[in-house]
Amino acid sequence: MFDDSLLDDPVALLAKGERVRALALTGARIRLEHTDELLDIASHLGGVRPRSVVAIGAEARLIRAVVEPSCPVPCVAWPMTVLPPWAGPLDLVIVLAGADARLLPACVEAHKRGCWLLVVAPQGCPILDESVSMEMLPTHQDDPFVSALLALKVLDLLDLGPGLDLEDTAAALDAVAETCGPRHGLEVNPAKNLACALADVVPLLWGGSVLAARASRRVAEALRDVTGLPVLAADEHALAPLLLKSEPRDLFADPVEGGPDVTRFCLLILDDEEYVPYGVDLARLAESRDVRVETIRCMDGNPVERYASLLHQGLFAAAYLDLATVRE
Repeated sequence: MFDDSLLDDPVALLAKGERVRALALTGARIRLEHTDELLDIASHLGGVRPRSVVAIGAEARLIRAVVEPSCPVPCVAWPMTVLPPWAGPLDLVIVLAGADARLLPACVEAHKRGCWLLVVAPQGCPILDESVSMEMLPTHQDDPFVSALLALKVLDLLDLGPGLDLEDTAAALDAVAETCGPRHGLEVNPAKNLACALADVVPLLWGGSVLAARASRRVAEALRDVTGLPVLAADEHALAPLLLKSEPRDLFADPVEGGPDVTRFCLLILDDEEYVPYGVDLARLAESRDVRVETIRCMDGNPVERYASLLHQGLFAAAYLDLATVRE
C-alpha cells in the first residue's frame, strides 16, 4: 500500500530514507575523488593514441554512449567478463570493477596481452591488490556512476572523449538534490509527485536520445527493484503495442473490492531535447488510450550533465516510492 503522507514524515525518512540520503550526497561523493590522480594517470597513458577503447563492467555502455560521437578511435562496451579475442597491445582497456573480484580475469588477460589497462574500483577491492594493473584508480565508494565519470574524465584528458568538468557535473546533481530533496514538501517536490503518479501503475519508460534512453533503463531498474513490477524501458516501437492494448480506466470500478489495478500503465518520458521525433508519437498515443503521461526534463548543461540530471530525478522518484510503500 502506498501512503503519500510518509513522503513528508521525518520519522519515515530517518527509518527508510537511505536511498534518498545517498542520492542527495552524489555531488559530494564526486568531489571526494582525487583529480590529481586523474592527471597522473593521463600523463602515464598519454603520448600514443590507442587503436580502440574497450570498456568492461558496470556503466560500460554509458562510457560508449558519451565517447562514441567524438572519439577518434572505435569505442566498445564489452558485455563479457573476459576480453574480446582481438584486444591487444594497441588497445586501451578500461575495467569498471565493483567491490568484488569478478572482473579480475579480464585484468589478468589484458596484462598478459600487453594492453594499456585502467582499473577503476572502490578502495579495498581485491583487484586493486593484484600487481597486474598498469594504472589503478581507487574510488572512495562503490558507485558505478561515479566510477564511469572518473573514467570519462581520463578519456577527456587523453583527447579521446568530449570535455567533462567533474565540478559542473557535481553542481548539476546538487541542483537536482536541491529541487528533489526531502526538505521540499509534496506540493512543490517533482520527485515526490512523480512517485505518487507511479504508485498504482506499471511504468513504461522512454528516452528519445541515446543518453536519455540509457538513463531510462537505469531508472527502470530502480523502479523494478522497489516495486517488483515488470517495469519496461524500451524504444517507441516496443512500447506502442503495450499502449494500444491498454484499456480505458473504468471510473465505476471499486478499488477495494477489485484490488490494486497493476495492469494500468503510465508512460514516463525522459527528455533532454536531443532527440528528433520520428515514427510513433508515444505521448499522443498514450493520451488516446487514457494512459497517464509523465515527463522528466533537463535542457541545461553538456550531455553528461543532462544524463546525470535525468537519471537522478528518476532515482529520487524511485526512492520516494520505496519510502512511502507500506509492506506487510
